Amino acid sequence: MGLILLLTACNSLFMDEQKPNTPQNNFDLLWQIIDERYCYFEEKGVNWNQMRQKYWRELQKSGNDTDQTHRLELQSSGDVPDPLSAQLFYTMATMLEELRDGHVTLDDGYTSCTYTGWHTPYPDNFIPTRINTYKNNRTRYLNNETFFSTLPENIGYIRCSSFSDKFNRDEFDKALAKFEGLKGVIIDVRSNGGGLVSEAYMFASRFAREKIHVGYVRYKIGKGHKDFSDYFARYVEPDGANPFHGKVVVITNRKVYSAANLFVSFMSCFPQVCIMGDNTGGGGGVPISAELYNGWTVKLSTNPVFDINKRSIESGIAPDYSVELNTKETQKDNIIETAKTWILAK
Repeated sequence: MGLILLLTACNSLFMDEQKPNTPQNNFDLLWQIIDERYCYFEEKGVNWNQMRQKYWRELQKSGNDTDQTHRLELQSSGDVPDPLSAQLFYTMATMLEELRDGHVTLDDGYTSCTYTGWHTPYPDNFIPTRINTYKNNRTRYLNNETFFSTLPENIGYIRCSSFSDKFNRDEFDKALAKFEGLKGVIIDVRSNGGGLVSEAYMFASRFAREKIHVGYVRYKIGKGHKDFSDYFARYVEPDGANPFHGKVVVITNRKVYSAANLFVSFMSCFPQVCIMGDNTGGGGGVPISAELYNGWTVKLSTNPVFDINKRSIESGIAPDYSVELNTKETQKDNIIETAKTWILAK
């Protein structure tokens, strides 16, 4: 139970010493937080000492027009911070971009800045309007925009766009009960950016035939870049009133991230499951948050997660069958159609 609680919490990190709120102190604190707690320096090949020198020199340059071309997602409240704060924020955010991690976020109260390069260079392989073809009078909607449909081929279809809200377990199990006796189920998690790890466990448990080993997690136990605990095994156990143990296809794309990436990693361990579509976006580090002297907040990846072969899932999960979306099609989704074919094959 303790392991699950650690995985589902987005913990806050507090520093013991309060220093004056100056640009250098805030810059140094941000660098220190990442230096001591971030978990993927070795995997990303980032020399963090060099990043400190590079971006502090850049911050000290006066009147420098910093190149704005980068893959940072800016979500502004509409207010405008003062120019010095804006330059500090931009320099810090650009330094964090070097980590190439969508879990790493800087927020100054005006703007939230997050790396998006894990999906922006790739095709979406998903057109939301096409899934309307797979809705019918037997479609059942849950509380968090997830819906269940029974397709004419006696195949179940579940569209799950987010794990941000908790599922109503009773409603989920009642919807899954309608799939009893079907030839298989398609679970479409394309563009699911993640959310609550507990929901990834819950969802996967409804398709587990037995307790199954699904990977490992390690914990950051010291300030050094390699200070980690041993590997702790993770398991998914069967649960729910109406589990489905038939053939399953999980459809993925590059926008599958964080808890959704974890869900795909779990499902890939089940013998009756096929992963289809594109490589997931990744996001394997359990995030924590911290606050700088000026009130800005930073979120970062800490405890790394691994598959059953102790390979990091930070860069995503490869599909069993790679299928690209046919963008010329006007109604049906050829990836869903391919999933149907896989289920119907003997």
